[in-house]
Amino acid sequence: MSSSLVWELVKKNNAFLKKNINGIVVSTEPGNLMNKHSYKYSGLANFGKTMDVSADESGLLISTSSKKRAGNLRSFAVKSHARKATKSAVATAGAIRPDLKDAARAKASALAWSLRVKKAAAKTSA
Repeated sequence: MSSSLVWELVKKNNAFLKKNINGIVVSTEPGNLMNKHSYKYSGLANFGKTMDVSADESGLLISTSSKKRAGNLRSFAVKSHARKATKSAVATAGAIRPDLKDAARAKASALAWSLRVKKAAAKTSA
């Protein structure tokens, strides 16, 4: 099936839609980088060309799919520091869908920022 046909079938109602009381519609499907309910970011409609960035205990987890394994995401963990993890996410997005580079950079940097460990403040003696 073509991706536009799939989008026409799932855009009105699917299991991943969350409708807010204020009229905001978000999507929680895997492969949707921005959680926006639109054709561009849809992980269901753009099968085989999806990418997702999520947080793990060890670092960032980057998941990709291919047309051979449509519906199954292959994941790999990036356990390095935040800048390198963000760079890896952008490179992966550039290889799969270059139009999502900025979205991948934004999500990876936000997740890396949330995973950082704050240093404990040194005690001062009076």
